[in-house]
Parts: sequence; C-alpha cells; structure tokens
Amino acid sequence: MHPMDDNHRPDPEPDPATSPGRTPESGPATPPEPTGDLAAERAAEGAPRRLPRPQLGRRLRVLAGVDERLLDRVPQERAWYTSLGGVVLGTATIAAISMYFAITQAMGASSWLAVFPVLVWFLFILNVDRWLVSSRLGEGWFRRVPVLMMRVLMAFFFGVIIAEPLVLRIFETAVIQHVADQRTEALAQLAGRLKACNPVPGSTEPAAPADCKATETFNFDQSPVATLRELATRRADAEALAKTVDSDSAQLRAINDLARRECVGDSGDGLTGQRGVGPNCRRLRAEADAFKRTRQLDANGVKLVNLRTQISELESAARTSHAAFEAERETKVKERVAEERSHQGRIGLLERLGALHDLADSSGVLAVGIWAVRIFFILVDCMPILVKFVGGSTTYDKLVSAQLAVAERDLNHDIEAEYAEREAVLRKRRAEIDLEILEHKAELNTRLHRAADRLSERV
Repeated sequence: MHPMDDNHRPDPEPDPATSPGRTPESGPATPPEPTGDLAAERAAEGAPRRLPRPQLGRRLRVLAGVDERLLDRVPQERAWYTSLGGVVLGTATIAAISMYFAITQAMGASSWLAVFPVLVWFLFILNVDRWLVSSRLGEGWFRRVPVLMMRVLMAFFFGVIIAEPLVLRIFETAVIQHVADQRTEALAQLAGRLKACNPVPGSTEPAAPADCKATETFNFDQSPVATLRELATRRADAEALAKTVDSDSAQLRAINDLARRECVGDSGDGLTGQRGVGPNCRRLRAEADAFKRTRQLDANGVKLVNLRTQISELESAARTSHAAFEAERETKVKERVAEERSHQGRIGLLERLGALHDLADSSGVLAVGIWAVRIFFILVDCMPILVKFVGGSTTYDKLVSAQLAVAERDLNHDIEAEYAEREAVLRKRRAEIDLEILEHKAELNTRLHRAADRLSERV
C-alpha cells in the first residue's frame, strides 16, 4: 500500500448504527427529513401565524399623521395614536354636524345641497386638526408654550364657530318660540301704529301723532268728514234756533199770562183788577197774537223739528260712515300686517342668534345653561391639541425628531458634496481652459517661427 495524504483519503464507510434516519436505540431507520419546498411549507405550518393588522386603527392613525414604519419601533404607543386619530375624527364629525345645522338654520329648511359645504368643512377641520396634532411642539417649555398658545387660539376660534349652531340646535324650541313671540309683538305694534296714524274722524280716538310717515297713512274711499261737518252745522243751527224759540216762547207765555190775569180781574202791577174782557184784556191778547206772528214761533217750531229730524238722519249716516271707515281701516291694516308677515319668511340664523342672546339676558339660569353647552363644544373642538399637549413628547415624537435631524444632516452633507462636486467641475473646466490657452499660444509661436524661417530663407 502506498501512503496517501489526507486530501486523497477515501471516505469511510457509513456506520449502519449512525446512518441518517437510524439511531442505536430506534433500530429501524426513520424516514429522511424533508428538504426543499416541502420543508419550507412544513416550517410555515409549524410557525405561529401573524395576524393582519387592523385596518381601522391604521386609518385612525393616519388622521394623527403617524408614520407606521417609524411607529413599528415603538408598538406600545400604537393605541395612544389610534385614540388621538379617533379624537381628530370625532372633532371633524362634530364640526360637520354643526355646519349642517348652520346651513339648514340659515336656509330655514333641509336640503341635499347642504351636503357639499358640509363635506368641505369636514375635510377642512379634519386637515386643520391633523396638522395641529401631527406637527411637533418643540422641546422645552419656552418653545412649546408659544406654539401651544397659537394652536389653542386657532382651536378656540374654530370651536366658537362650530359650537354656536349646535347650541342653537339644542335650544331650538325656546329660540323658535321667542322669535315667534317677537314677530307677533312686532305685528301687533305695527297694527297699533297704523290705527294711531289713521284715527276715525269725529271719534274719541286721539289725533294722529306728528311723526307718522307717509307709508303709515292710508287713502280711504269713504270718509265721514263731510257728514260730520254737515251734522255740526245742523246742530249749531238747531241749538241757535232752539234758544230763539225758547226765548220767544218764554216771552209769549209771559204776555199770555198777563192777559189772562187782566181778563180774570187779578190785581197787580199793570193790571186794572176788573174782571171781564175789557180794553186792557183785548190789548194784551192782541199783543200776544202780534208777538207770535212777528217772532214766527210756529214757523220756527216747524223749522226746529225739521232740523232735529235732519240731525237724527245725519247722526245715523255718521254712524254708518264711521262703521264703514273702521271696516275699511281694519281691512287695510290687516293687509299691511299680512304683507309684513309675508316678508318675515322663515326663521333665519341671525334671528336665532338674536333670540338666543335675548334668552340669555332674560334668564340667568338659561344663560348659565347656554354658556355651559357653548364651552363644552369649544373644549371638544380644542380636544385634539389639548390631548397632544397633555400627552407630552412620546418616544415616537423623539424618534421623529431624531429622524428629522438625521435627514437634515444628510441633506446638509448632500448639499456640501454637491457643492464640492461643482467646485471640482469648475476647477477642472478652468484648468482645461488654461491648457487650451497655452496650446493656442504655443501654436501661435510655432507659426511665428515658421514665418520667420520662410522670410529668412527668402532673404
């Protein structure tokens, strides 16, 4: 046998006891271990399955502006940022509901057209809150407080805008009733003003105020003014005639009484005291008849009766004219009030705000309730930034800061490298230009020497 080195030494025979698939204790050989794809499949079956990450939580974290790859390094904070995204979504949803209430209250009715501005407002508030919670507050109190105050101020103003329609919606019943009462009172005041500016002539109503406008006075088809003037004239004539008739009747009764006493023989001043129809008796009776004819007592009596009949008829006509005037005035007042009522239309947003302010001024308890609801919704809108501030700087925030610092450093390095590369290119270009200049000078010198040589040869 020739000696052989280790490199050419034949492989030893396999020991049956230690061959694959066999052990000294097991006796017969076991099936060989699977290899290749089969082994990979069995390994995958034996390994614990990784459950898929919930999509809802991921989408909520997107609203908080979270980088999932960076958050995978600190999975313990995943629940925190999921909750923060839920707060942002809830605030935007409340803002959308508030906008819907504001639009419907301004329009006075619900409409599908409100969906578009509501959707725009929802996305706007969603992105604003996402920006508020996703951007960094900075390190240290001196940097965090100004940024926090600016963001809280923005959230406060948005909260005031968002809270007011919701407050109006909560107190809608009282607000609508107050507006209805105000409108009813305004219409009643208008009706009273119109009646005061158009009093019934000849009635006990006071005269029209001096500040009545032209739009507050009416033109009437019928007016009792002419009838009242005629009635006043007739009453004055009847009163004067009645006084005359009464005076003449009194004088006639005195003459007749004196003639009667003279005829019956009564004694007294101007009486003879002799009974019978004597000269004095006949004279006194003649004076009475002459006085009656001269003063036209019978004609004046008939005239007075006629005047009183006319007065009665005029009074009846005046009452009818008054009733017609009042009816026409009432019709015109109702028409003007109905016109004003038609101009009122549906209850708008400004009227609701004014009514809410009046209700708050009228009742202290109601004012406390209104402000409590208003402050609640303002705090709800400020909730994302408050949650962000209360949570402080998390490990994820520190990782973001570190990543931004690294990115800034890499960017600076890239800028410096780019600048150095540009400097090298410029230096190379300058060197090439200098070389081209030298070559050009050398060529010019060569051409000059050649020209000199040719000239010297000619000479």
